[in-house]
Amino acid sequence: MSAPALDVSKGLLVDTNLMVLYVVGLVNRDRIENFKRTSRYSKEDYDLLYRVLSKVTLLYTLPHVLAEVSNLTDLPGSEQSLVRKVFKKVLTVLEEVGMTSARAAEDSLYQRLGLVDAAIGAV
Repeated sequence: MSAPALDVSKGLLVDTNLMVLYVVGLVNRDRIENFKRTSRYSKEDYDLLYRVLSKVTLLYTLPHVLAEVSNLTDLPGSEQSLVRKVFKKVLTVLEEVGMTSARAAEDSLYQRLGLVDAAIGAV
């Protein structure tokens, strides 16, 4: 099965930082401002993101982004198990756009921004 075509008129591509904020906020909104990966955001930032994503019918992402989100949502204690469950549920509403790492590395953004951002830029 091939990856869906990216049609931005019908949806949004969610990057790593926003996806981490979204998942952490779903797990524990009060954790946002004191979790190392989301501390630059406020609860209000999360609320805005939540409202925007709730209104979009199609959310795109890339396997590269999802791997990073999985690694960066390392909440401590009992929240670790909960974050895995929440993230698994979020995965069911995302459309993954295929992009090989070799193809992403050929993009002009690769040298400046790295693999994930080059993959996002190449779709």
